[in-house]
Amino acid sequence: MSAEPEAVIARDEGAYFRRTLLRWYRFSARHFPWRETDDPYLILLSEVLLQRTQAPQVKDNYKTIAAALPTPSALAKAPLAAIEEALGPLGLAKRAVTLKRMGEELVARHEGGVPSGVSDLMSLPGVGRYIAAATAVFAAGSRVAVVDANVIRVLSRFFGVSSDKKRPRDDPMVWRLAQSLLPRSRAADYNWALIDFAALVCRARAPLCAECPLRRRCRAAPQFLRTP
Repeated sequence: MSAEPEAVIARDEGAYFRRTLLRWYRFSARHFPWRETDDPYLILLSEVLLQRTQAPQVKDNYKTIAAALPTPSALAKAPLAAIEEALGPLGLAKRAVTLKRMGEELVARHEGGVPSGVSDLMSLPGVGRYIAAATAVFAAGSRVAVVDANVIRVLSRFFGVSSDKKRPRDDPMVWRLAQSLLPRSRAADYNWALIDFAALVCRARAPLCAECPLRRRCRAAPQFLRTP
């Protein structure tokens, strides 16, 4: 992306994208236990578990893990073996050391609470920009964009934009574009809508373009809808 978001996306096009996506989400949202809590720690924990792990798999084990490690203090005090056992069903035992350090940092530096700012969240062990942004918006209600490869795929296909970086998710322009598209309110719903839409409709392989509510103005739809 060589131009600023405002030069790439027309205002009415961004408004159409937001409006249509939120309308779709109203009837098609996925339901997960971490979306039903307002506990910042449990939301942060879920985002750490979801990193490179399928949401349905995390869903099957989330309540057990949350019960074993219910608070930052419990996480910090838990024996490493107990954390490894809790994470075992997800194949994430290797994250136990980092997760325990995160709990210790939350207790030592944040009095057992979870910071609300992206920068403070990113200073925690094992927390990168995506997890920090997701926690800030879903736990603290911040107006922050959540960007990963799946979100980038949707934006790239619909708006016809692409990054010239080797790792687009690290491209500041991608994050500015995503931020420019956020609605003034309902940032959490919008981000969840984008995540669910990428998983259910605008899939990496065999996207469901014929069923897509955005297909009328999507740049990529013609190539996927073209008959062989």
